[in-house]
Amino acid sequence: MTEVLIVGASFAGLTAARELRGRDVLLVDRSPIGAHQTSACALPVSLAEWLGIGDAILHADRRMRLRVGRDTWRVDLPEPFCTVDYEAACRLLAAQGDARFAQVRITGRAAGVAIGADGERLTADHLVDASGWRRVLDPAGPTPGADVRLVTGTEDHVPSAAAPPTPGFDFIFDRAILRAGYAWSFPSGDHARVGVGSFVREPLNPALGTLRERERVGAGTERHGGAISCVPRDPVADGVLFVGDAAGHALPLTLEGIRPAAYFGCAAGRLVRAVLEGGLERPAAEARYAALHAAHLGGYRRLLRAQRWTRRTPDALKRRAVRRWLGPGATAADPPARPFRQLRYLDVLRAERLPALP
Repeated sequence: MTEVLIVGASFAGLTAARELRGRDVLLVDRSPIGAHQTSACALPVSLAEWLGIGDAILHADRRMRLRVGRDTWRVDLPEPFCTVDYEAACRLLAAQGDARFAQVRITGRAAGVAIGADGERLTADHLVDASGWRRVLDPAGPTPGADVRLVTGTEDHVPSAAAPPTPGFDFIFDRAILRAGYAWSFPSGDHARVGVGSFVREPLNPALGTLRERERVGAGTERHGGAISCVPRDPVADGVLFVGDAAGHALPLTLEGIRPAAYFGCAAGRLVRAVLEGGLERPAAEARYAALHAAHLGGYRRLLRAQRWTRRTPDALKRRAVRRWLGPGATAADPPARPFRQLRYLDVLRAERLPALP
């Protein structure tokens, strides 16, 4: 029996554990901390520094190149983004907490007990599910991989010498590569992270092959990927707080996951601490967490609409929409006249701005 059991030792679980330093916390994951990267690991530099993982930054840039079909635009971001070394970032984040770690594959929950694949039975006063899209502590059972709410992505780490240099973060919308998604190339120190993500179920390996051939990208040294959960789900169920992909917190359209995972992980950790220290009743903490989740649903709905629009719209119409958004006179050589800041995309889900008690 422990005070807090956190299932999942990636950014959501590690951020929650950091907020619970000094309490009796057991952090479990089916893999060692920092193993099995599943995303491009991009986040704002300011967040990386606030999380204390600045030493894991591989590349930082505020330039973005947006390509739709045959047209190209350069966009200057309001602040720098970065890519990080996943293993190093997770280890740096874990070192800031004092949770005990156990390598256990949780397969479900019964009568308030988390069940491990090898028969482990783990109990705690508080449960935080940061297990990713599988949502293993859901009272209705873990999410199957065929769930229609999931999107998928895959990525190669290509040595820099074998990948054409890009001006910052490169996004490519081209139906000749993917029917309903986009491709990317992110500079990351000695390699580039080159991948494809689809909003519908379609083969990704052929799309990645087409991208590599068209962009003249060499062979990768590492491949990873998987499902992404970007449709919000119940953040509280049967006393469990769900964080990150377990609550569908990855952002639709962009599929950015670390920023919302850190935001809601931080909130969950602070609320559980308040209950343990007697400053808040458990029902009130659950209600506050649910309210924080609900406060952002409008933004998720707007991004989901944009994701559906992108999925269904021909490239020619996408190009016209981008031209309207960037404003007249925007070219590949000059930043657009209308700034990216107008979208307010980077103004939300900032863990570093979260109140001490949400």
